[in-house]
Amino acid sequence: MENSLTNNETNNILNHSDIENTENKETLDENAKPIIEIEEVKEMSEEDLILSDIDDLEEKDYSLYNKKELLECLKQLISESTIDKIKSQVEEIRAQFYKKLKLEHEELRKKFIEEGGKLEDFVAPEDELEKEFKKIYNAYREKRQEYIKEIEKQKEDNYKKKLEIIEKIKNLINKPESLKTTIEEFYDLTRQWKEIGVVPKEKVKQLYEDYNFARDQFYNWLKLNREAKELDYKKNLEAKIALCEQAEALLNETNVTKSLSKLQMLHAQWREIGPVYPDKKEEIWHRFKEITKQIHQKHNEYFKKKREEEETNLRAKIILCEIAEDIASQHITTARQWKEETNKILDLQRRWKTIGNVPHNQAHSIYKRFREAIDKFFNNKNEFFQQKIEEEKKNYQLKLDLCIRAEALKDSTDWKNTTNELIKLQKEWKKLGKANAKDNAILEERFRKACNEFFERKKQHFQSIENLLKENLQKKQEILELLKNFTLSDNIESDLEKIRNLQKQWFEIGPVGHEYQEEIQNKYKTILQELYSKLNIDDKKKAILKIKIKVDEILKQSNPLKLLQYERNQLAKELYKAENDLKTLDNNISFFAKSKNTDSIIKEFKERIEKGKKEIEILKDQIRYIDQVMKQLSK
Repeated sequence: MENSLTNNETNNILNHSDIENTENKETLDENAKPIIEIEEVKEMSEEDLILSDIDDLEEKDYSLYNKKELLECLKQLISESTIDKIKSQVEEIRAQFYKKLKLEHEELRKKFIEEGGKLEDFVAPEDELEKEFKKIYNAYREKRQEYIKEIEKQKEDNYKKKLEIIEKIKNLINKPESLKTTIEEFYDLTRQWKEIGVVPKEKVKQLYEDYNFARDQFYNWLKLNREAKELDYKKNLEAKIALCEQAEALLNETNVTKSLSKLQMLHAQWREIGPVYPDKKEEIWHRFKEITKQIHQKHNEYFKKKREEEETNLRAKIILCEIAEDIASQHITTARQWKEETNKILDLQRRWKTIGNVPHNQAHSIYKRFREAIDKFFNNKNEFFQQKIEEEKKNYQLKLDLCIRAEALKDSTDWKNTTNELIKLQKEWKKLGKANAKDNAILEERFRKACNEFFERKKQHFQSIENLLKENLQKKQEILELLKNFTLSDNIESDLEKIRNLQKQWFEIGPVGHEYQEEIQNKYKTILQELYSKLNIDDKKKAILKIKIKVDEILKQSNPLKLLQYERNQLAKELYKAENDLKTLDNNISFFAKSKNTDSIIKEFKERIEKGKKEIEILKDQIRYIDQVMKQLSK
């Protein structure tokens, strides 16, 4: 370039002190305020942005997945996403996979020691899923290392390119071209500088110092030519307006993490753009700063809402933990109850999966608490059924012995002694618990068949007394007529006494013919029930009368104690069910009492509870009556 300037060029040169004051003022103004003013967001360098894993993927709680599901998640993640976006997800999957593998090994080691093994002899078995997981994870690591190496190489190349640009800027003052051409070349070099990617982090500071020094030297050499400065102002203003427009477009970005990351990049570009017209400087900076505030406000509101949702989810999961712990601490004594409580536990697990994430610092502890309650429940269940299996084996052997003894007596003609012996065996049978369902049914049928064969033979033996049976039939028909035509008076106690006398006469009469027994008994039962239903007495008394009728029928049978015991067992089962139903209603009403808008449900539950209590009292009275009768028979 020529060493002298034209007159026009000379006239366009600004006073050096004015330019210096102007440039220094702009530099101080922009440097006086941080580019990002939101304290919660730490500004990232250009290099950090390139290598950071900004996941756009949907957040998942991998602690809920088993090992096989985690392996499938890893495969899908690597196959469907780019290597630079999945680091945090991959490492979380890996952590959860080995956590679950460790728990399995601990369980196996515990079982090994419980079975008599020594701790130092334990060797964890080879896990096929782990082998496949390692293979896929190692392949991912290799790809990521290659990616990082490529990034590092690219940064070194970028560093060399930027050094070359610095040297070219330094040499501009020695070129013979016109001032306009030199300025255009200068702008082209600064454009190239911005288009080049990141450089090694440790070289950034010195590189920018050298670049700014070379650029300042160029302006000093031009003596801040007015034409050049005006052109620079214009280009810088256009560039900053473009950055404002890009920032404003980020307000429509739904992914707040992505919008914040892009905003960081725009701030990095803003720093590299030179000054604008002094009268536009505050305006353009205010515009960019306001957009930044809005984006950060949107970012903060998003994460505030997310934290609130996580706190709500945490409270919901605490409630599920408390329910699970309450179930796990129950003393359960029947297989049916275990089934009911297991369904509740499974329902809790399903509900757990529908609840979203909780605060990260509490995710592990709350899941651990829930898992411990679930494990405690199923450990208790396993112990219960293991004991049940042992009891069933013992009962099988005892019942098998009773079957053999009953079969040895079934052909006997010693009616009295054999009857007593079989009744004794039946009592022993009743005292025993059950074998497993399949064997128990077979043994029940075998034992019943042996007993029935004897009693059927005995029954046939005594059916020869036809005249007595006919006479008994006639007497019972007469009592039926009396009951059928019975007229109720205003004195309930007197009516009851008369009816009871007729019942007593009925049962004092001996048996009737087998072909009439069921028919006449049904008639007796029907007429008596109709008669009692007409009496103005409460449900409790009716229930006692009903059981008395049934007991009176049983007492006339050949084996009343056995039949009474059977009837008592049936009532006991009804009582057990009613008590369990009442307990469930109490639990439910406590559960719904914590919720809003459940008054109608609670009212209905209270009515059902009161009805259940009355039913329980009636069943207890009926059982007590049977116990009294059985006690008298046993004397």
